[in-house]
Amino acid sequence: MKVTHAQVVAWRLRQQSLAPRTDAPVEELVARSAGVQAQVGSAAELALSVRQKTPRAGAVPSALAARALVRTWAMRGKLAAVLGARVAWAAGP
Repeated sequence: MKVTHAQVVAWRLRQQSLAPRTDAPVEELVARSAGVQAQVGSAAELALSVRQKTPRAGAVPSALAARALVRTWAMRGKLAAVLGARVAWAAGP
């Protein structure tokens, strides 16, 4: 089986939810990825907004304020934004 460079790039963009862009809210995007790096608050906003057709400014801070998303020490010892409902799973024992 031969795979072209363009096919590999297209596959990786789909796997990272970068293409095609979606109308999904930030909570759904975080759920799909199990968490988003949030060491710096703007990093989470940027990581999620590039995946949306029409990003909404302030969506991440709003979701954090509503506790739909939670910033916690999760994967790899870094702060991550994870779903509030899954924070126990993401933070581990």
